[in-house]
Amino acid sequence: MASATTNMLRDLGFALGPVIVGAVALSNAGSSFAANLSVADLPAAQVAAASEVAAAGGPIAVNSLPAGAPGSATHGLALDAMGSGFTTAFPVCGVAAADAAVLTAFGMIGVSGHRSAKDGGFAPESPAGDGGRAEPAPTTV
Repeated sequence: MASATTNMLRDLGFALGPVIVGAVALSNAGSSFAANLSVADLPAAQVAAASEVAAAGGPIAVNSLPAGAPGSATHGLALDAMGSGFTTAFPVCGVAAADAAVLTAFGMIGVSGHRSAKDGGFAPESPAGDGGRAEPAPTTV
């Protein structure tokens, strides 16, 4: 059961981790792009086209516009916004990893690493199967 629980939690992290990081990064990137676009020194037609594309697909869509297309003059703003978004998302990953480490450490409280026959656990048996007692070697005279 412990192995199944571990596998389930690992799979959950593999599924939710990228989703959460992507949501944080893209949300921040969208906000940053909109703020920077409003103060950009670009022609009104470029700003309007980029705003429409960003409203439909975010800064990633603006960044993927072909050169010369309406709104493509804002590639630099879109790229900077994505960088800003992931600059925020990576510390979120660090906090999540630190939280996981703390939870693991808390869960390990009271778990002993080694048990012997003396404290009720199992001790490794000697290869001879005698419980670890060595027989004295025969002496010859």
